[in-house]
Amino acid sequence: MNKCVGLGVVSGLLALAGCGGSSSSSDTNQQSAETQLSLPFKAVVGTEPVSCGTTFSGLGTSGTDVSFADFRFFIHDLALVTDQGEVIPVSLDASAEGQNSNVALLDFRDKADVNDNGDLVDVCTAGTDDNPGFKDAVQGTVTLDPAVTIQSVQFTLGVPFDLNHANPTSAEEPLRSPGQAAGMTWNWQNGYKFLAADVLPVGASRWNLHIGSTGCEVTPSELEQGAEPETCANENRLQVTLPVGGLDPEELAIQIDYAALVSGSNLGLDEGGAPGCMSFPGDPECDAVFERLALPWGGEPNTGGNPNAMVFSIVER
Repeated sequence: MNKCVGLGVVSGLLALAGCGGSSSSSDTNQQSAETQLSLPFKAVVGTEPVSCGTTFSGLGTSGTDVSFADFRFFIHDLALVTDQGEVIPVSLDASAEGQNSNVALLDFRDKADVNDNGDLVDVCTAGTDDNPGFKDAVQGTVTLDPAVTIQSVQFTLGVPFDLNHANPTSAEEPLRSPGQAAGMTWNWQNGYKFLAADVLPVGASRWNLHIGSTGCEVTPSELEQGAEPETCANENRLQVTLPVGGLDPEELAIQIDYAALVSGSNLGLDEGGAPGCMSFPGDPECDAVFERLALPWGGEPNTGGNPNAMVFSIVER
């Protein structure tokens, strides 16, 4: 593989300069350069894109029909990984909407009800206006040596520990609530929902899927009084590493498949605890979901396999 092809596996994401031109003796002396990145994300149900107001049929173990009420998730620590195992961090663009220098909030709720004052009255479950918070790409910069070959894209689904336990009312967007993170906090566990994928099953109650840290001993009131947060018993952050593969460099995107995520769940039935799975230990609806994410469950390592192969993948844009 020549240099241009080796870099080409991410050229669609990075729009790298220098590939495709005539060669010269200076090629071997090129220095690392900062490059702009725009990384698309796709949320799908099988082969169909997630969209509000659409009924998706035959999901889960009972073939339930559902529509979406929410589909959002946070990511951080975005990076590129070389074929030598070097992890090259991507600096998030703090000026881009829906992200700061530490974290990005992907929001796939495409429709909302916006009143005459421009306020969001409802998102996804009603309304036909475009959701101004919709976000399906992450922007950033990365410094690359032209000689390296990028093998994988890596990120963590979640919110970094220190930001996860800060006051959301004064947090920098997109972590502020009320604000862009409205509906993505859960005070009972002192933190954010890393992933919120909530559906309205036909003929059954709402089925929520919330991934976040649990077993956090320091309470919100104690944090407000100056107590330091402590590591939670179940951090539930998920590092995802996706091989780039041989796709056309101009067509790469990261995909999350809701159908795969709930393929072991009965969306028309709840056997205990809060409706659906809210990451609470002992919730019978969480075992199958955590297995598909390859997250530890019940205090034991989960042997569900590689989450990249089941829920996440690199696909064509």
